Amino acid sequence: MRLLKSLGSDVELFLEDYALILSSRSDLTVISSAVHNGGLKRARFLLNAQVPRGYNQISLHKDPEQFLLEKMRKLKLPLEQTVGMITAADVRKFSVVTKEADDLKVSVITTAGCSHAETAGEPIEAYVSNTGTINTIIILHGHPTESCLLQVFITAVEAKAAGLRELDIRSRYSGDLATGTITDSLAIASTNTGAVSRFGGPASKLGKIVGYCTREAVKSAIMKQGILSSSRSVFERFAERKLPINDVVNEILKIGSTVIDEGKVKPKIADLFKKPFFALIIMMAAKMDEEIKMGLVPKELENIDELAKEFRESLLKIIGYPKPVLAPMVAEKLDFSSYPFLKNALLCFLEGLAQHES
Repeated sequence: MRLLKSLGSDVELFLEDYALILSSRSDLTVISSAVHNGGLKRARFLLNAQVPRGYNQISLHKDPEQFLLEKMRKLKLPLEQTVGMITAADVRKFSVVTKEADDLKVSVITTAGCSHAETAGEPIEAYVSNTGTINTIIILHGHPTESCLLQVFITAVEAKAAGLRELDIRSRYSGDLATGTITDSLAIASTNTGAVSRFGGPASKLGKIVGYCTREAVKSAIMKQGILSSSRSVFERFAERKLPINDVVNEILKIGSTVIDEGKVKPKIADLFKKPFFALIIMMAAKMDEEIKMGLVPKELENIDELAKEFRESLLKIIGYPKPVLAPMVAEKLDFSSYPFLKNALLCFLEGLAQHES
């Protein structure tokens, strides 16, 4: 096995046969949601095994532990002393974040994919697979109590969700901000050395270190996969949000067909999203609509219909069309009950294209 990193206290991280193996010379106290030996266990090895492409997904779904048992036998790991997790993410693109404070030291190892990102509590209809899994192993060089371990578990889950929020990862099912993926696993292992820690919540000494390391490790692991860009386009961001841009544009064009030449204007719509000012306005409009959807309307914005109309009129003036032809006519027929600001922003910019072509 190839040694990747020594994490101290006789704990080492190895890579072999598309699997990350955490090895300890002494027993670790582990609490995990792992497929193999999950729950509260004593173990010396933690395994994060990558499922190879082409592996029978039906067999994996019916008996995921069988895959791990085969892998552990191949790696010559003791079954009873190993905690095992599965992922389809490239384990070679793992991240490690370590931080120390006084007598405490925390290391977080994460592999991540987000193709099956979800928002906990939403309706999910999905065939369970291990594509796009966030697997996290946390090593505590300390001596937490069992209740402290559970508090750390909660803190780590919250930190993972915070990392996803910072990258604006969206649920593939609803477009809402994601809190995880449908097959995430988390393992927290303690070396049981040093002073006893009784608290692991986000405000505790231990919890603050765990929260920071987990948050950064999750973000780093996602970016290392090379699928996501922090500067992805407006079109990409809107697609992730499930915003029906094309449907809205088509609705506006259909209503305004007597004024606007769809054949001339439609090919130029994509170019609008490349213009910085338009991109700014459209992102702001989408954000406001998201706040409305969640019922987070500040009391100063009580009359959304009037405000959306004022937004449209002001925007038309800003872009130089104080006497619009298309906007008032379409606005009378357009349904603004959903996406009021996004629809008004698109209407304004389509007005500009229409007048430019006339």
